[in-house]
Formats: sequence, C-alpha cells, structure tokens
Amino acid sequence: MARSLRLFQLLAAFLLILALCAACAPASEELFPLESYQQPDGLFELSIPKGWLIESSADGTVFILTPPNYSGSETELRVLIFLSSTNTIDTGEHVQEANQLFQPFLEKYLDDSYEVINQGETKVAKVPALLMDFAKPYENTFLTGRLVMVAVPGYALAFLGSAERGTWDAFLPTFRAMLADFHLMNAAESQSYP
Repeated sequence: MARSLRLFQLLAAFLLILALCAACAPASEELFPLESYQQPDGLFELSIPKGWLIESSADGTVFILTPPNYSGSETELRVLIFLSSTNTIDTGEHVQEANQLFQPFLEKYLDDSYEVINQGETKVAKVPALLMDFAKPYENTFLTGRLVMVAVPGYALAFLGSAERGTWDAFLPTFRAMLADFHLMNAAESQSYP
C-alpha cells in the first residue's frame, strides 16, 4: 500500500511538472487561412488571407490588402505593399533612390505620432530587409504594426501592416507568413543572395 501511494505521488509530481512545462511553452501561432495570389500584371505573388480584397493605388505603386468587411477605420487590420521600380543597377544609387521612393509612402501612411518600439532585420525574397515595429496610443489601447523595407534588385519594396493592438498581435504570425511567401516575379533572377 505504501508503495502504491509513493508511485501515485511520483506520478502526480510528474504530471504537475508536465503541466508547468506546457504552460511555459510558447503558444502555437495560428495563421489565418491563406490562399495564393498573383498580381495581375505579373509583378509579384504571395499568400494572402482567404477572402481578402486587394486594390491598387492610381499610380500602381501601393497595393492595399483588407478583410472583406473593412470600412477604412484607422483601428482596422490592413496590409499595404509598396512596390516601385528604381532606375539604376548601381548598388549605392539603388539604395539612395529606394530611400527617396519610400519617403512619400511613409509620410502618407505613418504619421509623426507613431513611435518605433522595436527594430531589427529580416529577409524578403532572400534579400536582407529592415524591420520596424511601431505603436501609438489610441483611446484606451494602442495602434500597432510592422514596417518591412527592402531594396531588391530594380525595386524599392515595403510592407506595412497595422491594426488595434489585440487584432495586430493575433495577425502577426500571418503577416510573417505573407512575407516568407512573397516572390517578386520581375527582379533580376541572375543575382544570388546568401
């Protein structure tokens, strides 16, 4: 009897340790269901959330991705893709021109009240990219998002996603998946990156 009680205590302790380990493990990231999308002019392809709508700006440099019930509120989830060709193959000139192309896009979609809360690096289409997380207070919450900018061969490319903090936090794994699946169709295929 004492032996079965001891075995029961060991089993209970083992189950408690397993439960604690499971509680400490990071939550699994849930993705929105995705579907493949190819831009009609053949510029790029990527995976987007199922049912989302895509419209482009009048000049064709900004692609606005939104859920079907999007009403245009600043707190609602949306993703913008900025894509503009550069007119040089010189690396230094290319980066300088890309920075000049990014400026009006950033001024239009990120006002001065946003603050950068994190920055780092990532890759888009196998090319190193700058990543910035930003936020600003909004009523009793925050508006948050992520900006990823990269100068790929022949193009200046940026991804900008934002929403109310809870919505954005839930969408961030999907945003990462969209970036990972992005493929620029007209980039110089001959250049290779590590």
